[in-house]
Amino acid sequence: MKVLVISQTVFSKTSNMGKTLTSYFTGFQPNELAQLYFHSEKPTNPEICQDYYRFSDVDALKSIFSSKRTGTKIEASDVRDCDESARIDTGISRNAYKVGSRHKAWILLLRDIIWGLSKWNNTQLLQWVDDVKPDVIFFASGDGAFSYRIAKWLKERLNVPMVMVCVDDYYINNRNKSEFLGRFRQKLFLKSVKKTVADVDGIFTICDTMNEAYTKLFRNKCFTLHTSAEFKELKLKSDAAQVSYIGNVGYNRYRQLIDLGKAISTIPFESTPHCIDVYSGSINEEYITPLKNGAGIVFHGSVSASDVPKIMENSVAVIHTETFEEETQDLVRFSVSTKIAESLMYGPCLIAYGPEGIASIDYLKENGAAYVITRPEDLKSSLEEILSNAELRQQIVKRARALAKRNHSADVNPKKVRQWLQDAIDAGPIENRVSAEKED
Repeated sequence: MKVLVISQTVFSKTSNMGKTLTSYFTGFQPNELAQLYFHSEKPTNPEICQDYYRFSDVDALKSIFSSKRTGTKIEASDVRDCDESARIDTGISRNAYKVGSRHKAWILLLRDIIWGLSKWNNTQLLQWVDDVKPDVIFFASGDGAFSYRIAKWLKERLNVPMVMVCVDDYYINNRNKSEFLGRFRQKLFLKSVKKTVADVDGIFTICDTMNEAYTKLFRNKCFTLHTSAEFKELKLKSDAAQVSYIGNVGYNRYRQLIDLGKAISTIPFESTPHCIDVYSGSINEEYITPLKNGAGIVFHGSVSASDVPKIMENSVAVIHTETFEEETQDLVRFSVSTKIAESLMYGPCLIAYGPEGIASIDYLKENGAAYVITRPEDLKSSLEEILSNAELRQQIVKRARALAKRNHSADVNPKKVRQWLQDAIDAGPIENRVSAEKED
């Protein structure tokens, strides 16, 4: 089986989406995968894949003015195994991505216009795609309409099946509805999405809640594919002395962390931690500055993938949080982060703070796999209870391990991916099946 992966981010050991993609294909051989991606990143995981083509936003912009800008075919010898960040953008490029990370409607529109004018489908890239000779396309969707058009175009060129994986919701909830151009942009975006989805042979979703919603929305076959995590043999320390948060602080999570830090700093017990150690690679000062100034918060910045297990070993508990602000809740309603799978698989007790109705919060609560706090007024008393009760934390960890074994195993989930991809290959491209049915 040869799989062409089309995605915004590259396979990696550091970024959440890069790790999620990696988890789907653990157990595949590197020669079974090739990746076309659209971000200024370098591949750092040769164990997963060694055949890459990068065509970034910078390449797209420069190709409008120069036919020589064709992106970069990355040879296997240039893929270095490391735990460092995959990002290579600096200076003006870095600042441009920083602006783009806000995902404003006008920025998304401008980006799609640039890609529409770009020469992404240049001779070198198309020759690389033809040389890959994929049996199936695995399209990791995002919020850029251009990526859906590219995936659809390549599927038609190659005449192979395509499956789409959704790890976040860009369709039901319009993140930019209150902005000028927000509704207009969403209408154009969904037009591209629906044209592409009409040709996909299956949709992978990250939770049952998303599965149900997208089955109705797209009227297409959906499969629940929980985020995987590779098991690590950690020695959780009985004398651990910190509470940690590791990951993205966007979507107003930084505000929840500030509330958590304030509450934990006032706990009267000497034997419990009195601050939260926050590890995040965010470069947005809107998030970072308040965290650095927040009571009960120690902000450490980004850490390498190899440091995460060490942080967990030294933690009494790790935090997962989602916002109580209704507008932002719509943006994360179906989100189940990579860090949750990792915490369930090998981390200390998980403390989840957020409202009911969010997939991650409900999932953890239903399975008893975290100490879940769903009301701000219960925050301080709940933290006092869980941080002072080692036996309760051990019970929660036991249930977390059982859930991880069922739904998040790095051994089981890639086998599901392989089987579902093989089923798509065996069935053939959907347009071929429709043509055959008409002839019959």
